[in-house]
Amino acid sequence: MDKEFDISIFKEEDIDLIFSQAAFEHFDNIKKTISQLKFLKSGTVLIAEVDLKTHTRWIRDLDPLNIYRYSDFIYNLFKFSGLPNRLRPFEYKEIFEKCGWTKIRIIPLTKLEEGYLLRVNKSLNKRFHDKINQMDFLSIIICATKE
Repeated sequence: MDKEFDISIFKEEDIDLIFSQAAFEHFDNIKKTISQLKFLKSGTVLIAEVDLKTHTRWIRDLDPLNIYRYSDFIYNLFKFSGLPNRLRPFEYKEIFEKCGWTKIRIIPLTKLEEGYLLRVNKSLNKRFHDKINQMDFLSIIICATKE
């Protein structure tokens, strides 16, 4: 994301809808990004598609959960701008709730085959073992309304 970008330039606009396609997974600080939307009027709807899988082209189809195999320390060691943030659906929901959004729905767009998940689950970092992570979700739509 361009460090010069300032979403507050839209403060004077009457915004009813925010649409995002495959961007949220690239924000380093989702809470900061969402809190920057505090100027929006009540009732504004946000629809965001989030790609939760590995982004590296040559491994994406073979091992879509590859980015979840590593500890935070190792993952951050190789971090670069635009690297997926590895947030899971429940974490997005919690952040939106804390930032004053309601009617939050997480809708899976694409899901893993159960067999693949059973095969690789033990090789994922332990942070991602709990069912709350919904590791079978490869892409989601987040729908939320500004309170």
